[in-house]
Parts: sequence; C-alpha cells; structure tokens
Amino acid sequence: MAMPDEAKVGGVVLRKVPEGKTPEHYQWKRVLEKEWAGEWGTLARLTGYRYKVGLDPSFVEELPQYKKGQLHWYEWILCENGGIIYLFDDKNMICRLLTTKQTAEKVLAAGVGAAIYLTQDDRLSHELHFPAGKLMEVCELAGARRQRKLSEEAKKKLSERLKDYRFIAPGTAIQP
Repeated sequence: MAMPDEAKVGGVVLRKVPEGKTPEHYQWKRVLEKEWAGEWGTLARLTGYRYKVGLDPSFVEELPQYKKGQLHWYEWILCENGGIIYLFDDKNMICRLLTTKQTAEKVLAAGVGAAIYLTQDDRLSHELHFPAGKLMEVCELAGARRQRKLSEEAKKKLSERLKDYRFIAPGTAIQP
C-alpha cells in the first residue's frame, strides 16, 4: 500500500518530502534531520518542534546504512514521570505512549482514540496506541516536556547577567 502524498496531523497538513529535498520546517537539529529523516520528516516536525525530543540510545550504535531515512524510529518525545511517546507504525500512522497508570487513565478518559495495548507491573506500566493525528493532544495530556524558548528580552537579561562568565578567546580585547 502506497503512502498518501499528504496527511493531516491536528491542524497541520503535512506533505510528503520530495526525494532529495529537506522538510519545510527546519529548526531542530538541521543536519541530523536533513541526513536521517524519512519521507514524513520527524516526530519533532509532526509536533511543530514544540516538545523535547530525545533519541533512542541504540541510535549511536546502529550502522549508518541502516539509519538513513529512519530517524523517526529512533525519536522519543519525553514526558512527565518518565513517559515516552514514539512512532509505532508509520504505514497506519500509529504512535505509542509508555506511561504510568494515572496518565494512561487521563489519556483514555479524554477520548483521543487511544487504546490499551499492554499493562504490566512496572513503573511505566501502561502501553497505549493512538492515531498520529492526535499526537498534539496526547502530548498535552501526557505532559510532554516543552522546548525552552526565550524571548528577546529574556535573552538580553541572561546575557547581561552572565557577561562576567563569558569565555573570551586568547588575543581578544576585553570590552567593558
């Protein structure tokens, strides 16, 4: 079954990335995404780069020829209480959430189309599957960690506060 040329995820319409091109949003880990992203881009792209995205520890151990175009399989959206959201099935656009019992109950009660796949006696005891179109809502419900974005005013304030601790390259004049 061929993948459609576009998919709707929340309010965002994603178009398949043409062969040899890079995704249109392109803020998070530019080189990594350009080199390793699949045809739909990455989970960071699906969420509009709003959340902290980590990489599966096995990413560094894989051989490059097996990672090319497969970055979406290694990405994790990090959530509160150690929860993790990641892609489960790219053909049917299904994501998986590993989380605690309390968070699983909250997600199920919200009616986002999630279903329990597995429960166990572990800290991240519940495994839920949900459509990728509901990714943004599940991220909010599961407490996905947001990217830190500073305003220009905050950047200026921090820069001023930390100017005494700045690294100065040898041979550079110190400005008062």
